[in-house]
This record gives sequence, C-alpha cells and structure tokens, in this order.
Amino acid sequence: MLISPIHLCTLADTLALAGHPASTLLAAAGLPPEALDPQGPWVPEERLDQLMRAAQQVTGNPAHGMLVSTSLALTRYGPQAMLIIQAPTMRHAVRDIRHFAPLLVEQPELDVREQAGEAWLSVRPLGTTLAGTRFRTEWLMCLAVQLARRAGACEADLLEVRLAYPRPAYAAQYEATFGPRLHFDAAESGLRFASALLDLPIPGHDRMVYEGLRVQVDAVMAQRLNRVDVVQALRGRIMAALPRLMAVDEAAQALDMSGRTLRRHLSARGLGYGDLVQQCQRELAERLLREGRVPLKQIADETGFSSPSCFHRAFRRWHGATPLEWREQRP
Repeated sequence: MLISPIHLCTLADTLALAGHPASTLLAAAGLPPEALDPQGPWVPEERLDQLMRAAQQVTGNPAHGMLVSTSLALTRYGPQAMLIIQAPTMRHAVRDIRHFAPLLVEQPELDVREQAGEAWLSVRPLGTTLAGTRFRTEWLMCLAVQLARRAGACEADLLEVRLAYPRPAYAAQYEATFGPRLHFDAAESGLRFASALLDLPIPGHDRMVYEGLRVQVDAVMAQRLNRVDVVQALRGRIMAALPRLMAVDEAAQALDMSGRTLRRHLSARGLGYGDLVQQCQRELAERLLREGRVPLKQIADETGFSSPSCFHRAFRRWHGATPLEWREQRP
C-alpha cells in the first residue's frame, strides 16, 4: 500500500521533540534524508514500518507508539489533526478521519460498527512486520482512547480492548493506558464501548473553529484529488470498492475519463487493469494476514474472491507459498 510521506515526517518530528534528531532516526531505519519530504511522492508503507521499528531502537522504548498520539508534531502538516481535536463528537471525529483519509493513505485505518447499544472501533494499522504493526496499533488505539475520554468516557465505559498480536513483554503499560479489560491474540484490534459515547458533546468544541478547519481540509482534499497520479487515484478507487471488483469502465467513470483513456494511461506505465486489481487484492490480503488471527474465509471475502480455494490459489501464484506459510515466515 502507498502512503503519504507525511506519516514519516510526523513520526520523525515526534522523536525530534523528544530529543532524538531526525538524522539519527533515518540512519537507524536505513532511509535517506529525502524520505522526509512532506511534498514528495507517496511511498510504500514498508518505509513507515522501517521508521517505526527504528523509533523503538532509537528511544530504547518498545512501547514508544503509545506516546505518539499526544505529540504536538501531529498538528504540523496541515489542518487534519486540528480538525479531529475540534470535532463536536467522537462520531464526527471518526467520520472526518475516514472521509479525509485519502490525504494520507489509500485505505482508512479506523472504522466504527454499532450493534445493540455498543460500538466497536476497529483498527487496521499500517505496518509490514509484527513490531511495526504493533507500534502503529498502539499509536491509533491511544488516539481512540483519547477521543473516548475527551467525550467523557471513564474506565468502566471502555468495555473491552482487543489486540491482534501476542501479549508483549511490556503489557503492564497497556493496562495503565487502556484499563484492565485487555485481550491479546484477537482476530482484530479495536475498542468496544457504549454507543452513547459516540454522540456525547466533546468539551471545548468551538463550532466556528471546526467549520473553518473543515473548509480548509476540504480545499486541501480537492487540490490533492486534482493533482493525484492516475494510477495512484485508480488504486485508491479499487481499494475503496473491495470486496466488490470494479469493472474497468466503472473505474474510468469514477476518475472522469473513458475506459479507452484509462487503458491508455495504464499501457503507458506498462500496466493492465486486471494486474492492478490483483495488486490491490494482494496488498489487502497481506495486510489482513499480518493482522494476526483473521480467518482465511474472511480474508477471501474481504479481498473479493469467490471462495477460500480461489484465494488460496491466487496467493500461491503471487508468493509461491500458502497464506498460512507466508504469515508464519513474517518477522
């Protein structure tokens, strides 16, 4: 998956504010200085994973991901972070995170489901290794808990925290941050709480400030979509549509061009539409496999395959290994 380099810049600035220069972090990650160009091209999520693992190494703190969501560095690159802080309710905050996700990532990392008076805030973090994914999960889960507590949640309101990886050695810090209702090795990471919290007014909300920020972010979004590379925009459309597989003419229409024009753009890059669809399916499948205990049938369903056996065959063709073998080989 491709992501905005702003992710890397934000993390580097977070460490810089804690006394760890960007040059030290980049050296530990094996990345060049130009990796921290916020205006640069989007990069593979592997780069953020390298930087997150380097952050643990440089700080000497394996739980450093829990500290990132409180850093002032989050507000440096555009008004998106301030928009979330100024949201009138937690529901508005999550909606804005999802709506403006294309500014930073091809697929939103947070979502909310509601049933029988309870809400489940699911976290599908960036990351390509266990250590990197855990770092990003801690980052996002702390953000989710902050939103809930700003809405008035107390410890008893956070009904359950699930984490899709084994219990780490520093798990005691989790209880201090998330409370005692912790479950590791879950099928997915997320936070369960009473649905009523979603609509409680957040203290300090200023409607005029919030609306002004939203206008700013809408303008940034329009500029982004107007100048985005065609292939990158197409990947975003395909990813957003999964598990439904968009036909090429439908995808072209979504990009305000004809199917013939879209094929010409892809051909100039040595790509075929079917190849790009499979690339997106593969990347989403890899991400779901890295998350931990997601059943193979669910992964097949979410990536648009008609059956687990079809998914199994495609994955073996991509990697020369079964999905389970591939997952076991990951660090």
